Formats: sequence, structure tokens, C-alpha cells
Amino acid sequence: SVSLMNFLYLETRSFLRTAALRRRTLRACQVFFLPGLLWLSGSAALNTAVAAPDADTSAAIEYLIDTVSQSDMQFVRNFSKHDARRAAKHIRDKYDHFHDDIDSVEKFIELCASESLVTGRDYRVILPGGEERLSRDWMLDLLAEYRTEAGGPDS
Repeated sequence: SVSLMNFLYLETRSFLRTAALRRRTLRACQVFFLPGLLWLSGSAALNTAVAAPDADTSAAIEYLIDTVSQSDMQFVRNFSKHDARRAAKHIRDKYDHFHDDIDSVEKFIELCASESLVTGRDYRVILPGGEERLSRDWMLDLLAEYRTEAGGPDS
């Protein structure tokens, strides 16, 4: 009985790891869970203030996304490598989704360029020389350079 339970446990874990099931599960959550959650939150969502980025913040965010798209780095997301153009598209898609929740460049990096919302795994970048870094740290370094060059806040 114990060996049968171990076997079932291992088979179930293996099955749950398949990409197709993860996609179906995510789709099911999007279709069934999120609308219910939105319905339950109802008026609470209507009463919250929207914090959209100001012009300076938007300019810095656009700089970061453009820099990513024009770089020679590889973007590692959930163990899959992506080129810079695809990485920039993914970050832009998340930015479009979280736009109203972002009131600073650091918040943008946290929500859109640091980790997977699905798995919680950190995003990584592999630079042309082969150095691997956390995407968050790389983006914060780019932001520091941008602020130094632009003479903006926190420079």
C-alpha cells in the first residue's frame, strides 16, 4: 500500500509537471477563478485609487524596455531561453497588464521584469560574455545608468 502510494505520488508529480497541463490549469484559472474573484471584490476594486506612472517614470520604463529589445542578451524565464526581442515583448505585455499599479520604475521592475507570476521563479539574463544575472539586478543597473545620464531623480 505504501509503495502504491509512492508510485501514485510520483506519477501525479510527473503528470503535473507537463507544460500542457500547466497551460490548461492557467487557462482554467483565468476563465473560472479570476472572474469570480473580481465579482467578489466588486466595490472594493471600484474604490481603490489608480496609480499610473507619470511622464518621467514612463520615459524611464520605455528606455528600459527599448534597451532590453536592442540588447544581445538572452532572457531566461521558467528555464526557457528567449531572445531580447521576445523578452521585451513579454515585459511590455506585463507592463500593459499592470500599468495602473505602477507608480515608480522600481515597481515596474518588480512587477514586470523580476519573476514569473505563475511559478515565482526569478527571471535571469545571460549577457553576451556568458555572465548570468538576475534580471531584477540587471534592470536596476540599467536604471541607475539612465538616471545618471539623464540627471534625473536618485542620480
